[in-house]
Amino acid sequence: MGFQFGRSEGFPSQYSAQHTSVTVDVTETVLITISVIISIAYISIIPSYQKRQSIYITTKVVFSIIIGCLLMIENFGQEWEYGSTRSKTPYRVNVGQKIDAHIAVKIGLRSVNITLKAKSEEDTPLKEEIIDYNERFSWMWDQGRIGFGPYAGLLQRTFREGQRRGLPIPILWIAEYFIIDGEGIRFGRFYRTAGWYCHILLWTAFACWILANIFLQSVSRYTAYLTGLIGGLQLLTCLVWICIHNPIPLVIPFNDGDIRMTLGLHFWMTLGCGLLCVLLAIIMIYMDLRYPNTLSTFLQIDPLGQYDECIMRSCQMDDMLRRKIHMNDMIEMTSPFSQNRNTSMMVLKRRSTIKNAQKSLFRAPVPMKMEIYHDVTTYKNQDDTARYIVCLNKSYKQ
Repeated sequence: MGFQFGRSEGFPSQYSAQHTSVTVDVTETVLITISVIISIAYISIIPSYQKRQSIYITTKVVFSIIIGCLLMIENFGQEWEYGSTRSKTPYRVNVGQKIDAHIAVKIGLRSVNITLKAKSEEDTPLKEEIIDYNERFSWMWDQGRIGFGPYAGLLQRTFREGQRRGLPIPILWIAEYFIIDGEGIRFGRFYRTAGWYCHILLWTAFACWILANIFLQSVSRYTAYLTGLIGGLQLLTCLVWICIHNPIPLVIPFNDGDIRMTLGLHFWMTLGCGLLCVLLAIIMIYMDLRYPNTLSTFLQIDPLGQYDECIMRSCQMDDMLRRKIHMNDMIEMTSPFSQNRNTSMMVLKRRSTIKNAQKSLFRAPVPMKMEIYHDVTTYKNQDDTARYIVCLNKSYKQ
């Protein structure tokens, strides 16, 4: 009854679809929005810290979120290669008029994106039509059988669907270069293979980024190693893309120019982020070896968490001290622990095998006056051993 009032046709009104042109990449916009929301959530709690701590935490959080966001954008970005031209070209089948169009091609790890834009000229059959196309042909991930059947690859099936919809001739002309898989024309196969390996490497780098954020709260050395691994995987991704993506340069000819593919924004983003991660890893490893306490303060990590408790006999400690103390001082000095060679002590030793590069292998002693007992846990530092033991001997003899 509701649809019969005031109507003669007897059914609801039907309106034609109003298609709008693509303005932004939805996936990339969502990833950036999520990163911004996480950044705002962290920044909102930073004022609760002291001034110096807030600077440290802001720097740490910003670098971490930027690297994670870039990893996802690189993985799902659509501009690993880019090419464009402007040319007069036929528009549709059975339409004799040509259009002066701007044609662009963007190739990502998972698909190829083709853009066609042109201004409608007056006094032509196309004057009322908006020519602004943006079509994406995906190839995830199976190559499929030859042809356009149900077992063909996703790229071939998407191309056939575009033909049924009546896409403009320039878009179909470009897409044909990727669906042909024979003789020397195998652009689609090579791009699909390169994208497959690159997306695996980038997902591995993202997993390392998650682990790096976990270790960022406990052990700075592991964070540095994982950050360097993230950078190495991104650099390897760029190398794999260059080596595999296409042995023959892709050139698509048109009447007034050719589309020649060049490395795009997301390739250079991956390369730059990889170099940044490697540089950060080198800085963190150097700081961890030479200035571990400063790095722990900057990263808000408990420095004692990077030490292992180990038991050393007094004879082992004396041998270690003699290697660090000047000969003259060693002759005049007698270690309080040498009277009982079987005495053991507890020391904190850094978790690392690069002993020669470390500034301090053992934890510095607590600056407080203390009596000497054989069963008390003692913290030794090789760099301050001479001064510390001499003071201990004097107080011990007194």
